[in-house]
Amino acid sequence: MIPDETRGPESGHYSEIFLLGSGFSKSFCPSMPTLKDLNGRIPDAISPECQALRDYCYELRELCRNQPEFMNIEAVATSILAAQVFAGEQERLHYASLRFELLKFIAKAMRRDTPLSAEASRTLSAFLEYAKNNRIQENRKTLLLSFNYDTLIEDQIRQDKKLAEEISMDYGVAIEPADRSACRTPLGYSIDLLKLHGSLNWYTVKGAGAELDLKNVCHVEPGDRSYPLYRNENPLFIPMAHAKESFLRGSLFNVIWAKADYYLSHADNIYIIGYGFPKTDINNISFLLKHRD
Repeated sequence: MIPDETRGPESGHYSEIFLLGSGFSKSFCPSMPTLKDLNGRIPDAISPECQALRDYCYELRELCRNQPEFMNIEAVATSILAAQVFAGEQERLHYASLRFELLKFIAKAMRRDTPLSAEASRTLSAFLEYAKNNRIQENRKTLLLSFNYDTLIEDQIRQDKKLAEEISMDYGVAIEPADRSACRTPLGYSIDLLKLHGSLNWYTVKGAGAELDLKNVCHVEPGDRSYPLYRNENPLFIPMAHAKESFLRGSLFNVIWAKADYYLSHADNIYIIGYGFPKTDINNISFLLKHRD
């Protein structure tokens, strides 16, 4: 049973589902980092604005005698996020700072600054044209499930005049714009996209509590009046780490994954593009394998 606060074709299904990993984004934008690329940035390429994280990685490298398995993004993220016992308040605050800088480092790496090439832009637009759904149909054709945080798809729709005039995003859950004056009237077609690990344009509503309930989440686009309030905040996404439990509190990700489970079980065809099944996604892997028939 799908929760009432969700959106999408609750009484119907999607005939085909595309599961997108980081390889999908990198095929269009070579500068978009994969896990391997992020590993190559630790610790020397961590920017000075994340100095505490950089120093932590140097200390960790020395403690581990430069063992490479301890110096990848998954290991570093897990060591920071899994910490539960602290010597005192000062150390607790230090780890809170490390957590903030870790998410900042990942989010900054995932943001796209360079425009797509003309060929990549045409190909991505053609894919989105194929994947669009008629909003009034009960059984929609195509659902995109993505493990990516980036806004490659959203940016392409906004930048392609033809797509922007007819297609709006449907995230499957009620994520409202932070700027209530933002005009985001649903158009005749939609790209239905469940972002399983969050998104770089989703934020916790200012003043809201820690739990990621749907009512406490908003989305912010460049140019929105509220954008300056959020641009220095960390967006809502689940980092690549074994310790992910703290990000799963509240309804946001629980609703998204419940919908993904429902639609995967009713799809005629499932296609996987550019997803490498990393070790930190072991729960996701077992989740996906039960739908492989």
